[in-house]
Amino acid sequence: MTPLTARTGNPSDARDVPVPTPSDYAASARMELAAFLQALEQLEPGDWERPTPCSLWDVRDVVAHQAGHIQSGAGLTGMLAQVNPRTIAPYRKRGMSMLDAMNQKQVDMRRDLTTEALIAELREGTPRSIAARLRLNLAAGQVRVPVPPVGVVPVRTLLHRIFPRDMWIHRLDIADATGKPFAITAEHDGRLVALAVQDVAKFVQKRDRDLGLTIRLDGPAGGHWAVSAGRGTRVDIEMTVPDFMRRTSGRISAETALGRVSSNASPEATRRALDNLLAPY
Repeated sequence: MTPLTARTGNPSDARDVPVPTPSDYAASARMELAAFLQALEQLEPGDWERPTPCSLWDVRDVVAHQAGHIQSGAGLTGMLAQVNPRTIAPYRKRGMSMLDAMNQKQVDMRRDLTTEALIAELREGTPRSIAARLRLNLAAGQVRVPVPPVGVVPVRTLLHRIFPRDMWIHRLDIADATGKPFAITAEHDGRLVALAVQDVAKFVQKRDRDLGLTIRLDGPAGGHWAVSAGRGTRVDIEMTVPDFMRRTSGRISAETALGRVSSNASPEATRRALDNLLAPY
């Protein structure tokens, strides 16, 4: 951890990030799909078997997982079809959470597909899934489902807000696994990052109300954010956008993140803040 260099400018309050409309969410999902497909086009044959930060999955498994989102992304009916107790029971017996069991089943169902078939499923099916989200009725959208670490969220929030973020972090997983470039822009990626910051702020304010936290995220998709206004320990952190997303998704531990950030506070106070940087993916 290195000392934080003094910067000018007041941070934006994470609570004030505008809530996108369903159409805005759909536009972001389409842009992320385009970026994800572009990343897959850069892969070489040997890249598909490389291990990723998702400990049970290689690159091919990550892509299969995203293809599996097409069914659940179509709405409540598709999601319920994936939580059939009989089909996910073997995974639950292995100690997996409901969400992990669903995800692993998605991957295992696609073991026999070629990489070309997985890409085609994503390219052709995801736009239909995104369109179906816009037709989700009010009652179905309010059904709540478990999404760690926040507990439960409405299906509408999962499909609109969290699914594009999940594809984003898996695109980063693939870049980390293969060494391929990770494309990041202020407009598209910055919008997804801002929403992640807002969700982190909600989590921090519930879990550690005394913490006063600001975060400066470097790079074109970054920003300077007031995350929590607690009157206790004051922590100002500076880190990269990818490391922020890696930490908030649990890809890296608070201890690992501690060695990558700059902070005005003690290592103990900074670690405490990093422990609380979590969001649903």
